[in-house]
Amino acid sequence: MTYELAVLLARIPLDIAVPLLIGIAVLVSVLGTWIVNTIYTPFQLEPNNAIGGIKYGFLGEVYAVTLALALIGAFDRYTDAQTTVQKEVAALVMLDRAAEVYDLPDQTDDRIRMASAVREYARAVVEKEWRTMSVGIPSFEVTHRFRQLSDAFLKVEPITNAQQALQQNTVEWVRQVNESRSFRLTTVSRSLVSLVWVLLGMGTVLAIVFPWFLGSANVAIQGLMSAILISFLVMHLIVVLHLAYPFVGETAISPSVFLAVAQ
Repeated sequence: MTYELAVLLARIPLDIAVPLLIGIAVLVSVLGTWIVNTIYTPFQLEPNNAIGGIKYGFLGEVYAVTLALALIGAFDRYTDAQTTVQKEVAALVMLDRAAEVYDLPDQTDDRIRMASAVREYARAVVEKEWRTMSVGIPSFEVTHRFRQLSDAFLKVEPITNAQQALQQNTVEWVRQVNESRSFRLTTVSRSLVSLVWVLLGMGTVLAIVFPWFLGSANVAIQGLMSAILISFLVMHLIVVLHLAYPFVGETAISPSVFLAVAQ
């Protein structure tokens, strides 16, 4: 699955995507079972159950491992993105508090400039970059705001002992903001590789098609079991998709923590 298709699917509202994708998969599964059973009688298909059941069980084990690894990897991606956002905001909060240490009368302009740089950076992230970031594109305005933030804190001259002691931490917090932003911007591009999606897609297709060739005296029950299984698998794929793209769709990470800094 291409990056553009994955992002497009992740953007579909869940109340539409879940019934739509599950409905299509179940329809194909049930329709295929019905067509095969109109061509062949259950008596003709039943000999396939012995060898087919063994192969289907092996297929299920391999698919389960692939799906589990994809789910774990996507979940790690999502939690890493949350942690990155929290680190970036934490560094901004510390910088905002550090500005208050420059409280000498002749440092009023510096203090105002530092506090304003923090708020404007956070506001630009929410208003500009959060939308473009979902497709892996950085905002030039946020880049400009970060330069202003960096200049405001790194070019100020510490005077008191407290300011001098704080200077080293200030440099580290600015570095943390830059590092966290870089990691946040590359989260989408570092998602599951296309080959993993190909394996998941092939496994799902095989899970739909394979039961067609197994015989049962009660075709309705066979179709119902296939529909339940396919619904379960497709729901897993939807979860993996949304976890793999943490800044896209309804389950996207909220920029509310940046709003708290911007106010």
